[in-house]
Amino acid sequence: MKKLTRNFKRALMGTAVTASVLGLSATPAFAGTNAHGYSYFDDCSPLGTGCTRVQVAEGWFIADGDDWKVCDREADGDRAEISIYWEDSGGNHIHYLAATGGAGTCATGGAGVNIPEGKKVTLQVWHQNGADGSPKDRKTYTGTA
Repeated sequence: MKKLTRNFKRALMGTAVTASVLGLSATPAFAGTNAHGYSYFDDCSPLGTGCTRVQVAEGWFIADGDDWKVCDREADGDRAEISIYWEDSGGNHIHYLAATGGAGTCATGGAGVNIPEGKKVTLQVWHQNGADGSPKDRKTYTGTA
């Protein structure tokens, strides 16, 4: 009987140790991925001497805090704009943000918005002339909340 009790205690201890190790090695909380990118065009010389990539707008989706930002990078008379899009059980969500103060200015958004963890977020960056202008050089990037 003593041998059976000792073996039972060992088995119980082994199970407890295994459970502790598994608990400590569990996958950490989900960490999102940021999205960052530019709206740009290639300004090519008519003489065929090469091209320069001109970054006119820059946008970010920041996973930690579900924030976003857009900056106007070029004194071209256009505003820099972004959209942030995701889908969840509540439907489709899209937010727009524009940097309207001219070259070198930025705007931030996302305060108070809570995107569910693990959701794919699509960031689009572009520039346009005024609020009613047509989007130009639209680029798409993705991240995860």
